[in-house]
Amino acid sequence: MEAKPLIPRHIGPDLNQIHLALVDCARQFRYTARNVPGTDSAASETPRQSSIPRPPLPRFLGSVGHLADSLLETAETYAGHAIPPLQDHWKLPVDIDIDVESLAHCPDDTKRVRTYSAVYYAAAKRFVLRAGAADVLIFEHRINEGFIAFCNASRALSSAEQVIVAPQLCALSDVCRMFARLSLLMIDKHPIRSARFVELPDVVAPWWLIAEPNAYVFLLLGLLGCAKRVCPDSLPADPDRALSLAADILGTRESKFRELLRERVPEAALEQEFASIVKFL
Repeated sequence: MEAKPLIPRHIGPDLNQIHLALVDCARQFRYTARNVPGTDSAASETPRQSSIPRPPLPRFLGSVGHLADSLLETAETYAGHAIPPLQDHWKLPVDIDIDVESLAHCPDDTKRVRTYSAVYYAAAKRFVLRAGAADVLIFEHRINEGFIAFCNASRALSSAEQVIVAPQLCALSDVCRMFARLSLLMIDKHPIRSARFVELPDVVAPWWLIAEPNAYVFLLLGLLGCAKRVCPDSLPADPDRALSLAADILGTRESKFRELLRERVPEAALEQEFASIVKFL
């Protein structure tokens, strides 16, 4: 006899979001704790620096890191009873094959939204780490919220226009418009909370990636998604090489992208820029 699940099926999605939020908060707590000056840093100071009087640090700072580790372990263990824990899916090459046309016309497909959220999270984390980052903190639930906002915006536009276009009939302009909208929504959500680099990234626009990782990474993923949907044969077959190619193109057009992001209606300008690059490819 098949065992009946303890968790009702209709609340599974809500529990999954709570799990993601709780784990991400714990990770941010731990990341912050590691950068808090403790007693060890005071012992490593030079004599000249130690001669400067400083107020004593609170005693609890020494145990913040252990508390954060315990919180993370407890959150993942507790949530793992009902929901499988997140896998390190970013460690493998990530293929950015996002069918935004179908997503726009099926906004209630929560399984597709979660799948694409995982793809974007994995691709963003893999790219930042491969670019030379020692550590990066990304909130996957914010990426999921970006996809949900994209679905809601597409639903509102479809209702206003009262036109439904078959997904396979979407033209280049339609695809670029959708990815431009998705990229801007992702940038607004700020899923990448911090990225720590030991040395300059191995990309064309290193300072942009360091200073504004959300803008850089999600423009990169949007551009790659456009090219993948319109002209997949023009991209390298290896996903990492495709990411590197898109990063090089984005870096050479850095000033243009920065300019259009400051416009009053950046979506139209970003759509045109994506379209021009895809035509070139």
